[in-house]
Amino acid sequence: MDIVTTFNFASLDAGAYHIPDITSGRGLSCQGSPDQALTPILEEGDCWLLPEPIGHLGIRLASSIAITHFSIEHAAMLTMNHQREAPHSMVLWGFLEGASNIECFHASPQLQGLSYSQPATEVMEACKAASPRGSFVELAHVSYGPFNGANNLQTFPIYPNMHAAGLDFGIVVLEIRSNWGADSTCLYGFHVHRSE
Repeated sequence: MDIVTTFNFASLDAGAYHIPDITSGRGLSCQGSPDQALTPILEEGDCWLLPEPIGHLGIRLASSIAITHFSIEHAAMLTMNHQREAPHSMVLWGFLEGASNIECFHASPQLQGLSYSQPATEVMEACKAASPRGSFVELAHVSYGPFNGANNLQTFPIYPNMHAAGLDFGIVVLEIRSNWGADSTCLYGFHVHRSE
């Protein structure tokens, strides 16, 4: 599968949008809009700049899908400081909602006995308020490396057992747990894909 040309369900142009209640920024002086991570990179600096190394971006996808991969993009940088602002450790969360989807999750033998951590408390509370029966499941825990300028768009699969379960997700949260040593984090591009 050619991920670069696969449809991006987290694209603003496709109808995706960030959800303020589950996106970092309340009480913080972020530069730019989280929407910048959902649009094509035009030039260096066109990013959502978080004033700290950690944060989270909540997205309502263009449609509910069985996610297979997601991509993180950073501008091809010339300076070490810009590379240090790139995300490093990240977790992708899917918000499991809908009676049939929740039933499928509980009935799936691939997912029995697994234990995962949970996203930030404010993220869980905001989603639970909107959908009390819903819950988060961890889809992937990855490390992005910005130091190869030719590979600034990196694609990661979700966990094979999650993929095999065939669950649909309409809301995802990208949790940035660290960057490469800067005081702030710059997220240029976030893409979500399914097999075509």
